[in-house]
Amino acid sequence: MNTLIVQANEILRNQQFEYAFCGGYAIDLFLGFESRIHGDIDISSYWKDRNNIIEHMWELGFSVYEMLGEGKAHHITDIENQKMIKRNIFCFQDTCDLIQLSATDEAGIYYINFRNIGQTKLDFIEFLFNSRNDTDFIYARNNEIKRALDKAILKNEGIPYLAPEVCLLYKSTDITHEVNQKDFDKAIVKMTDEQKDWLNDALIKTYPEGHKWINR
Repeated sequence: MNTLIVQANEILRNQQFEYAFCGGYAIDLFLGFESRIHGDIDISSYWKDRNNIIEHMWELGFSVYEMLGEGKAHHITDIENQKMIKRNIFCFQDTCDLIQLSATDEAGIYYINFRNIGQTKLDFIEFLFNSRNDTDFIYARNNEIKRALDKAILKNEGIPYLAPEVCLLYKSTDITHEVNQKDFDKAIVKMTDEQKDWLNDALIKTYPEGHKWINR
């Protein structure tokens, strides 16, 4: 198993919050092998756990920035002072060479540039916040699309990850990005008919005008 997955899981497990690997690493955990080089570690979490996650990452020596849109990010230094405009936060240490920051005219606000050079050490983690109810994971871009929690969150050797059909629904927004299409092509072969049917129905709801992956 990929060393970064094991290391990241070790610092997140047994905390007062829920999490699951998402993005390309989740596809790898589903496939059971490392299918490609990954840019960074993405973690799916819940809004209710956001503050606990930020405080935990601070304790581990990470700086935390929340995305604002238009290439800007807010440096979170006070749990009571958050913008909460976007659903993702970046956590990184001083040694991280994936991130370049440049100041803006606003205090605590920076332009943030992500260098797509591939992550080699555990000095960067991105968290993406979602919602859930007692029984279901709720798709962030359409709250009417839900997946039962025991089907949305799977495990590989005890490591939680977002199910491939849910990951691919998020990836469906940009299939011009080559890795998203590659993740689809690899995962769809191993997915069960039930997983494929759920994804197909979700794609139809999300893209009533049509989508390349529908009926694949």
